[in-house]
Amino acid sequence: MDLLYDNNRRFMPPDPLPARVLIWDETLRDGEQSPGVAFHPAEKRAIAAALADAGVGVIDAGMPIISDEERTAIRGIIELGLPCEVGATVRCHEADLQAAVECGVRHVYMFLSVSPLHMKCKFGMTDYAQLTDTARRHVALADRLGLIVTFIAEDSTGTNPDTLCDLFTTLHGEGVRRMIICDTAVRIPTPLAFYHFTRYIVANTPKGLAYGVHCHNDLGDANANTVLAVQAGVTIPTVTVNGIGERAGNAPLEQTAVTLEKMGIRTGIKLERLYDLSRLVQRASGIPIAMHHPVVGLNAFRHESGIHAAGVLEDPRTYETILPEEVGRAREIIFGKHSGRHQLAALLEAHGIAGGAVVDHLLAEIKGMKEQESHTPLTEMADRLDVYYRTHFGIDTAHIVARARELVKDDDLYSAAA
Repeated sequence: MDLLYDNNRRFMPPDPLPARVLIWDETLRDGEQSPGVAFHPAEKRAIAAALADAGVGVIDAGMPIISDEERTAIRGIIELGLPCEVGATVRCHEADLQAAVECGVRHVYMFLSVSPLHMKCKFGMTDYAQLTDTARRHVALADRLGLIVTFIAEDSTGTNPDTLCDLFTTLHGEGVRRMIICDTAVRIPTPLAFYHFTRYIVANTPKGLAYGVHCHNDLGDANANTVLAVQAGVTIPTVTVNGIGERAGNAPLEQTAVTLEKMGIRTGIKLERLYDLSRLVQRASGIPIAMHHPVVGLNAFRHESGIHAAGVLEDPRTYETILPEEVGRAREIIFGKHSGRHQLAALLEAHGIAGGAVVDHLLAEIKGMKEQESHTPLTEMADRLDVYYRTHFGIDTAHIVARARELVKDDDLYSAAA
């Protein structure tokens, strides 16, 4: 007998849900753009292999134009022969497309800013006809080079949706079959409004187009917006492992995949691989996740409160949205200030110790120990983390200025430049 009333199904928006989506991972591109993060080529290969093993459908391997090392890393990933699509991000520049060809990719993810603000500030452009022409010319060039283009509309949510529909329709006529709607700077702070924005675009462009969505997490809504976009007709959610990325990051792979699976949408993700994948990216990026981070955080399946622990011991569904074993985790019952008799009695019984008065006495001791515990180690750890974040996630500006002064005095450097 099911003891839960299914309000989720009752109040789900009426749109038909896709049976399956294609998970597109941006950890190696947007994830690496987290301030201070720089994956080594070997780390990129290891992460790419783990992503493919976990069932990711598309891997953005990076931007070839960035550096020689970036191109080496992308070529190394291509050579792995992974069982998924592997491509590279390019701007609307011929040099970017040529660099992608040199890396051996077939798919390029071509981005162009489409909002009036971005057009003016980044390109000094105010004419959408000029923007459309730029996109068309580079799509045509990519086609001549044997590349398959997915078009990424940067800052989509800062744009008139009718203008976007016109642009996407035009590019569809040029042979582009996938478009990515981007909430680059979170211009729509209301998830329901984002749902309607996305739904409008999908409904007013050619049926042959497949849509992806790329959401940033500045207001904590990236996962919600991504899931709502899928409900609105998007079939390619883009994510990053642990949600790393520019500023506050992106929609986290682990949250989005589990949410969609719970909605009955197949993602192809092997959920039991998510925890190991999360740990791999934590180590390579140097960014530890919060203890309460959903799905993969240390506390995601730990229970201390006596009321909660007692409920979970009776039936995990009382307080667990997902079972830990579904995502490669294990449940833990923690003892501290908020513990109760039920969980302590269960522990003692499991070790063959009779309860009774022992439980009450020991429970009082446990609560007292935790309440009197020194917070000095916690403060010291917070201080060390603060130093770590400030010193290891960027080159010190004082060093840069000092080096610049050295170079200014370097006559040989100026002679070479001349």
